[in-house]
Amino acid sequence: MIDYEQPEFYRFNEDSINLVHFILKAGLNPERILDIGAGCGVIGLELALNLEPQELVLLELQPEFTPYLEKNKTLFLSPETKVSIVTSSIGSWESHKKFDLIVCNPPYYLPGHGKNSDDPKRDLCRSFKQDGWGVLIARISEFLTSSGTAFLVLKNDPLVISICEQEIAKNKLEKLVHIEGPICYVEIFPRD
Repeated sequence: MIDYEQPEFYRFNEDSINLVHFILKAGLNPERILDIGAGCGVIGLELALNLEPQELVLLELQPEFTPYLEKNKTLFLSPETKVSIVTSSIGSWESHKKFDLIVCNPPYYLPGHGKNSDDPKRDLCRSFKQDGWGVLIARISEFLTSSGTAFLVLKNDPLVISICEQEIAKNKLEKLVHIEGPICYVEIFPRD
């Protein structure tokens, strides 16, 4: 595990690394990877280190993460790897490209659920305050190639899993749900 630079208000946890390991077991060979809610970049950068895609897009809502994304990209990836850092919400971001692999460690709590943080920047990382599950899953559907796969890591919370599954069905996607103790991996792919 690489020691990533990250802001004081946020620390990525082992769920991000566990998601990377889970994805690597799938044996994928993506040309383009999109990391939604990239934070300091741990998921996208670790995948790029291991899978060597042609392109990696790190999409992050909070501009406070940008200097950390830039530094981590420079520290850990070769200059040949094409990396784009985009500061935007998933709902506002526009791309003409599609991705073979989309990854996301979304906020674990629905608004009004879970413990709020006193730090508004940290709170934004923990709870869906912008866009929400419907927008996230719709954009995944829009940006995923016909043979692509998306992976999410969620808290093993029946309400969150149910909302996620409803949005997946609404967007005519298929899913596999893998529950491992307190976390849940959701694998999403287009219907045949």
